[in-house]
Amino acid sequence: MTTEQLLRDQLARATDDVPGGPDLEAAVQHGRRRRRQRRGALALAGVAVVGLGAVGLRGATGDDVPTVAQDAPVAGAGAPGPAPTDYVPGTDIDTRMADVIAEHLPSLPAPDDVYPSDSHTAGPLPDADFARAEDWQATYTLDGSELLVIASAPSEGGVACAGCAKQQVPGGTLYRQTFTSGGPDHWYFGVSFERPDGSAVSVYESLDAPDEQTGQERRRLTGTDAAALVQDPRLVFTGP
Repeated sequence: MTTEQLLRDQLARATDDVPGGPDLEAAVQHGRRRRRQRRGALALAGVAVVGLGAVGLRGATGDDVPTVAQDAPVAGAGAPGPAPTDYVPGTDIDTRMADVIAEHLPSLPAPDDVYPSDSHTAGPLPDADFARAEDWQATYTLDGSELLVIASAPSEGGVACAGCAKQQVPGGTLYRQTFTSGGPDHWYFGVSFERPDGSAVSVYESLDAPDEQTGQERRRLTGTDAAALVQDPRLVFTGP
């Protein structure tokens, strides 16, 4: 998993040169372009379920999945919540990824989009081609910042983050990085987790600030929350 080109495309903050930033040549193959949300934003489901994997997904509660709708009204029961947005018809990876993120970060709005991509396609894959995804990505517009979450398969080569602070933790390696792109006052704060098989989960927050300290103070996502999110085993994606 690389950073600079991916983030520039994904968060629409284009720049031609970033002194001191990550290796652009290594990053370009992973570039993605953010697509506009094609459907109205809906509230996420009330019950959080697990994330993604190569052989599909299962509920966090195992076989005992709570009933969220009933054939007949029940006295005193509240109305069922709205269904999750189906960002990619034919798979539930998108909605379940969004649900895991919502469980960790309940203050977030619904995603702008959740979509599949690979290292060979400029922009997101067509929805119908989701089975050949090498990673899944979710984008969010927050109050004053933007958020990108990426779950990538081993085929994408793990985390390419030269010079990043890294820490060995149970189950893999955490990487942390801070850099500017799209101008000296646009900051990126990233946390990634790579497992021994090369699968990885990354989260990046992008915002405007005059300096790094101010940017840290304006972040909506704390480093602790980001680390907990990327290490969640339910977000593992091992590819097609």
